[in-house]
Amino acid sequence: MKTDETGDAGRDRWNLWKLQALFPDATPAFLAGLRGRAAEIADLEEAVLRRGEGDLEALVREARAFIDTRPELQSGLIPTMHMGPYALLPAIFLMSGITPAVVLDRAALDRIRPTADAQRRRLALDGNVEWIATDGDTFVTRMLRALRNGRPVLVYLDGNRGAGGMEATRDHGLPFGLPGRTIRLRTGLGRLIDRIGCPVHCVNVRWKRDGRLEWRAVDIGPLEAETGAVEITRRLYDWLFGEVLETPEQWSFWEMLGEASDCFARDRLGDPDRERLRDRSAAFTRALETGAATTRVALKKTVEVWEGDLLVDLAGQNFYSAEGMSDASLDLLRWGREPTLQAMIADCGERWVRRHLLRLHLLDLLDLKVSS
Repeated sequence: MKTDETGDAGRDRWNLWKLQALFPDATPAFLAGLRGRAAEIADLEEAVLRRGEGDLEALVREARAFIDTRPELQSGLIPTMHMGPYALLPAIFLMSGITPAVVLDRAALDRIRPTADAQRRRLALDGNVEWIATDGDTFVTRMLRALRNGRPVLVYLDGNRGAGGMEATRDHGLPFGLPGRTIRLRTGLGRLIDRIGCPVHCVNVRWKRDGRLEWRAVDIGPLEAETGAVEITRRLYDWLFGEVLETPEQWSFWEMLGEASDCFARDRLGDPDRERLRDRSAAFTRALETGAATTRVALKKTVEVWEGDLLVDLAGQNFYSAEGMSDASLDLLRWGREPTLQAMIADCGERWVRRHLLRLHLLDLLDLKVSS
């Protein structure tokens, strides 16, 4: 049997759980409808920006007018997000002869830059974008230099990563309430804005049904001296999630709502009862070595494995690393089946049983039923 794949049901349940952070009452039908609309947007983007089937002249003309009629956007900090044709945003500054700087982590840079370069070539735009990766030692210095030189600095807010990655965001970030749950956020950008006092203008772009673009700009100010990094951070993400709630089908960074959920933070998990864990481990080892043929195993709770290597206790809303276990492997324990340890070894191998079944037992998700 295969034990290294996540089932479609677990993947769908994980995606629905992320969606419920913003839409707490979302159903599988709601998720399916959202996916359908997202596919339509993807087809539209493919036609216009990759195959050139739309009115590119009008697209360029309207984008340039958006920048040219808003001189405040031509310098300062420009927070943006992964919505619509988000990789197109640096190009609109090039249309007006402005050289923007774009700040993002290395993974995002590797993902966004090729698309941005291809779109620039499609629109026959001259000029260069300064790409600044946050994993470099000088990225703050380069940001400040661009701001001092009167150039716009774009930042993708919903990346929400930094030193230590998403684990550090969950463990040390600012709690931020969404309609369905609390996530945690980095405050580094808020601290920078608070310290240097630069102009801040949020910009977003989304598709219209006719294949044209809607450009949107919001000023989150006024930012007074006493505003502070926490309040600035909250204002930025109030804007971001307000945009997502309007057109969720055009947002491309839903993984943030899983990775940044504070239920995964270490301070929410509590300290394990080590003595209890030792007793459980000893009982499992004893059953495996002396009673594998007569000890049956049964799930105590509704358990699934979701995409992202997550082991989920649905009843308790508890989340753990799946450590490579698949949802399909749990089928052997579902629907009232109570196989013996010996049968599980025959199906999955002793190494798998010692690793995964022991862990389920330690997490109090699996019962051992010893027959005389």
